[in-house]
Amino acid sequence: MDEIPRVEAEPITIGQELKAARERLGMTLAELAAETRVPMRHLESIEKSEFSALPGQTYTVGFVRSYARALALDDVAIVNALRAELYSGGHERYEAPLQNYEPTDPARVPSKTLAWTAAAVAALVLAGYLIFRSYALAPTAAPQTPASVTTTMPATTAPNPVATVNDDTSAANVGMDEQAPPSPTPLATNPNP
Repeated sequence: MDEIPRVEAEPITIGQELKAARERLGMTLAELAAETRVPMRHLESIEKSEFSALPGQTYTVGFVRSYARALALDDVAIVNALRAELYSGGHERYEAPLQNYEPTDPARVPSKTLAWTAAAVAALVLAGYLIFRSYALAPTAAPQTPASVTTTMPATTAPNPVATVNDDTSAANVGMDEQAPPSPTPLATNPNP
């Protein structure tokens, strides 16, 4: 008897499994894109297992999780299988390529003189503001009454105690606090018209 050599089938990928589940449900890729809000180009890349076309591993896992949930599949098991597939395929540490930025044109960079001048102007503006603020917030003197208004203070007379020799205390022992204050004098006299 002739034996047919066994050909080992390639293992089914997560993308192929998801595509087969989508087709069993009769769902188009456009309907799935509308439901998951994942762009169609990313869903096509997932179905083809072209993970390098996706923005990064974190996005890939998120897109596959959304894809599995939309088909009512076990998203945890599919994500774990996806991570194993990424690891075996050498995509474990895949990161999106960074854009190479060219160095700036030296002719477009401002000169040092312009930079120092701008810094000096900024320092002067700041100093001017601080000086203005200190004068604006300084306490002002009490308002003075106009000269045309005259006021009189009532004269109060208080008896001035005078120390005499006959008192029990001598004049040398009398202190300032024992003497009466001088009587107030009127500030202005108001002539009677």
